[in-house]
Formats: sequence, structure tokens, C-alpha cells
Amino acid sequence: MKTKLIFLLFLVTLISYGQVNIRGTVLSKNNTPLEGAAVYLNNTTIATFTDWKGKFKLYIEEGKHTLIVSYLGHKTIRKEIVIENKNIEQTLEFHLEEQDNTLNEVVINSTDGENKLKLIESTRSRYSDFQKFREGFLGRSTFANRCKIVNRETLSYYYVPQTDHFIVTAKEPIVVINKDLGYKVHYDLIKYEQKALVIGYVGYSRYEELEGSKRKQKRWKRNRLIAYKGSIMHFLRSLIRVNTKEEGFDMDLMIRIPNINYPTEKELRFSKKLFRDLNRYDIPVDYAKTIVVPETRIDSAILIHRRELKYKKIRDTIIRKDIRYSDVTYRLSGKAFMAFNGLLKVTYNNEKEEFEYKNDYKTWSGKQVSKFILLNTPQEILPIGQLADPTNHLVEGYWSYEKFAVALPLNYQPPEEPKIASN
Repeated sequence: MKTKLIFLLFLVTLISYGQVNIRGTVLSKNNTPLEGAAVYLNNTTIATFTDWKGKFKLYIEEGKHTLIVSYLGHKTIRKEIVIENKNIEQTLEFHLEEQDNTLNEVVINSTDGENKLKLIESTRSRYSDFQKFREGFLGRSTFANRCKIVNRETLSYYYVPQTDHFIVTAKEPIVVINKDLGYKVHYDLIKYEQKALVIGYVGYSRYEELEGSKRKQKRWKRNRLIAYKGSIMHFLRSLIRVNTKEEGFDMDLMIRIPNINYPTEKELRFSKKLFRDLNRYDIPVDYAKTIVVPETRIDSAILIHRRELKYKKIRDTIIRKDIRYSDVTYRLSGKAFMAFNGLLKVTYNNEKEEFEYKNDYKTWSGKQVSKFILLNTPQEILPIGQLADPTNHLVEGYWSYEKFAVALPLNYQPPEEPKIASN
């Protein structure tokens, strides 16, 4: 199944040298200390917990960070902090409100603005709903097959009948055991939404290293490097370092235009309504009949149906092939920015696609091909390998296939490759 994946993992993190203390207190709304609250930098392994007085202390690096404070049954707090001087210690205080679990409406973005639509709880089996969520969230990759969501009972499933949206919520952070990468991930799900080919989710991640034998540690290290190579994180870091070619990436600039051969929305509504009416009265339709010139409304509907199956709704056309770093990025005041119109086709040449991807996409190029779309331009690229506002882009192709099962903490650093001595 072809999918687009909207990456909505909030993160703002700049890495530099020197560490400082972040001290603080986590309290309830009525000033009661909350023991065991998680305090962490989003999407990293950097985390701590509050003591019986609600106190915490966290050693972090200088730079700009997103700090997350989470406690069961309470609303998660997200706070941007900037550390500019390692000798200055910051003291913070957080007051967490109790979570309201009432859910009866959802905001759906549309071309006409934001519409609030009513939710209904899913009437399908929880198993089928869970499998739909699991595939949409973790993916179908080799690593995804061995991931386990250990607290699936925390999930609730809803539908929006007016738009056929599939909504998933969680009463507590989703716990994912990634047996191939060696992580236990606590994912604080804020929003999961799926409609047809589009999947979007928002949340905060806290990573824990799994304990294992030397053999497992070696396998995890190897698999993490496999997950990193060709990933969005790898690509964005190569843009920052101006070495995309050396890292194995090729880029082409594309535009997306409507396919004039594809039926119009009016034609599709006509054909689908006609077929529904025929089916209601048990009138058979010969979809394979030879039609030179349509003589009836049914003939017209059949031809529309054939065009729908034969042609794609949109066409992606390359307008500039093998572009360079300077064509899509620029630097200003020491920061790197990405800016382009259209689609960026990114090909990673150093690894092949997985077999399951070949079956899903009915293609096999021997390379990992993805498409990257900026919703608003320009966007700052952070040195850690993330856009400053990761809600402002879409990915298609191989990156959308891999999904959360191959996600690494953003403080991950690949091992340095051994240098070849020269004579």
C-alpha cells in the first residue's frame, strides 16, 4: 500500500559542547509534588525522573532543546529551553493539570479551514483496529515485524464518518520494544490520524537502551547503523555538512501536475453513483465490453472507470536532474536553511529496498527512492538532523515505508568508519 507519512515529531535540539545542570520541580495543580514524573529531551535517550519531593536534575549540553515533562493521568508539558552558558544553572518549575479523557470531536484540516467533526468509537474488532494502527505507526519493514507494543490496551480507536478518518488515542505513553535496534521507547501519543493514503502522528519519544549480551550489543550496533544509513536524519545531516554525494545521496527537483487523462471529480461522482444504483437493483455491469463510442450512461461510466484504473491522478515530472546542495539550501547567520518549490526526489544509492517494499510499491530499482515535500519554505535545518519545525514537511516513497520502527534517538551518532592508511 502506498502511503504518505506526515512527520509530526516535535523537536528542537542543537548540539554543542559543555554540559549544565537543569534543576526543577514537578507539581500538581494544587502544588502536590509528583514523584516519578518523566523529564526528558524529546526523541533522545537523555532523561530522568522526579524524586518523592518532585525534584529532578538533568545534565544536558549547551544549545536549544525541547524539554518534555510527563506524568500518568496528567497533561504533558512541552517547553523550549536555551542553554547559552554552561556555567549557569537553570531552575524550572512545572505544574501539571489532570488529563481530561473526554473525546468527542476532532479538528480536521481542510482547504476551507479547520472543521470540528464528531467522532464515533470504532465498532470493528479491537484486533483489526490495532493491526491497522500498528502498520500505520510502525510500518511493515523487517525491523517493524519484530517490534512489540507491550501496552496495546491503552489504545482507543475512533472514526469520523463524514471524512472516513481513523483516529487513535492513548491513555498513557505507548511502550514499544524494538528488539532489532535495542531500544525500549516510550511514545507519548498526542495525535494519530489516518485517511486513505495519508498518515500523520504527533508525539514525544523517550528512548531507553535495552540490556543484552555482547553479541546482542554488537547486533544492535550494526542494525542501528543500517537504520541510520539513508534515513531522513542521515540526509539532513549530509546537507548540513555539504557532503550529500559523498554520503550516497542524489537529488532531483520535480513538479507535480494534474494528469489530464484522469477523470474529473464530477465524472467520478457520476460513475460511482451510477454503479451504486445498479448494484442496489442487482443490475449486472459488463466492465470488459468493447466500447468505441459510448451509447448509454452505463457505457460512459465504464469508460470513466477504466481511465481511473489506467491513469494516475497526478504526474511527477523531473525539471532539474542531479541538483547540488546550493540548489536547495543556503546559509544565513551561521544557520542552514532548506528552500525549494515542488518536490525533492532523494535517491540513496548505497542500500537496496527491502523485499516487502517491492511488493507494496510494485517497483524495484535497487536503490531507496523517496520524495520530500516542504509545506512552507524556507525551513531551518538543525545540526542534529531535523527540521526546526518538523510538522512542515511530508515524505513519500521509501521514507514513508520505514516509519517509526526504524526511528533512532536524535542524539545517535554513527560509529566512525576506520581510516585507510596511505603509503
